[in-house]
Amino acid sequence: VAELTDVEQAIETVINQFHCYAVKGQKEYLTPNEMRELVVQKLPHLGKCVGPLDEKIECMGDPDEAKLEFGEYWDMMGDAKAPEASGSAPR
Repeated sequence: VAELTDVEQAIETVINQFHCYAVKGQKEYLTPNEMRELVVQKLPHLGKCVGPLDEKIECMGDPDEAKLEFGEYWDMMGDAKAPEASGSAPR
């Protein structure tokens, strides 16, 4: 079995984190609270993107009842690039 590339490892991590945090009810979605917990605990380097991401989470509705399906989560992760991805990370 070939080793995964960095991109493949990142994709695997994004998928695994979704399933680890989708603990209430079904594993097909995250609640806003689960999404916020995932971001705070596992994505500390989102830096400046945390504000806009937090606004998106707020727009989801009731923190315990709203549902974020994997495709929406994937899109949200793509929108929330870390500062180092654009080359502006502090050194």
